[in-house]
Amino acid sequence: MHPPELREDTYLSDGAYPVNLFRNICPPGALGRSALYLHWHDHFEWIYTVSGRAIFHIDSQPYETTPGDLLLVPSGGLHVGYALTEEPFEYWSLVFNRSLLQGLPVDPLHDRYLSAYAEGSQRLPVKFAADEADYEPIRRGFLEIGEEFAGKRRAYELVVKAKLYQLFALTARLCMPERDGEQADRTGRRMDRFKSLILHIEAHYADKLTIEDAARLVSLNPYHFCKVFKNATGRTFVEFVNQHRMNVADRLLREGELTVTEIAERVGVDNPNYFTKLFKQIKGLTPSEAKKRGGG
Repeated sequence: MHPPELREDTYLSDGAYPVNLFRNICPPGALGRSALYLHWHDHFEWIYTVSGRAIFHIDSQPYETTPGDLLLVPSGGLHVGYALTEEPFEYWSLVFNRSLLQGLPVDPLHDRYLSAYAEGSQRLPVKFAADEADYEPIRRGFLEIGEEFAGKRRAYELVVKAKLYQLFALTARLCMPERDGEQADRTGRRMDRFKSLILHIEAHYADKLTIEDAARLVSLNPYHFCKVFKNATGRTFVEFVNQHRMNVADRLLREGELTVTEIAERVGVDNPNYFTKLFKQIKGLTPSEAKKRGGG
């Protein structure tokens, strides 16, 4: 799982070759546990389900995935994932910057077929299901990229870049955008407001923040805010704040430098008994058990 600190700081090798493949495993645990923390970045991201089942929310839309499914997260898209079973969930994330898709200085074919998608004025579909035959070349191309990353043979970087460009070309051939640029712009502006709120939550997770306060930060009335926030993240505002607090608490417990009571206060939960109940509900074990596992 990627921690929230990687929100806009995804490691992509170097600026001249901005792409990387992450192989992620969400260990067994409670239904609805985090498989991917809510975040965004300026890069595109392909997410491939290897095993297990999960639901990802990408720019407010939910997408359930099973083995073989591919998701395409647009540049700047808010995304988060939750496991749908108690079994382990494994997925690969191929993250790359749009600069990798740039064509020649004068390239009318690139401009015609790809530039609108690379620049974000048009959106490609998000889900490419494993059982849809038309998407098989895209799925196969993704797996070939995975093989290149695993083998790292000479000039694999160029092969990955070529295959990535091919993936987008095949996607543009098969798929038409579901909404026009104006609608995509409206969605983008709405997501930008929530990005600011999430930054605020992550910076001030120990502070008291009511639904009314949060709604005011994004210029929405509380009722509409609750609906839009849950659509965007898959969780209510209270659930999201509690999840983030328990993620921070889990890290502090495993570091072993503070007591359970001190950590409860550090993350903004004044009642230690409630903290223990909330932590077990979200993490599936008690704070003391988490502390022991961390060696503290």
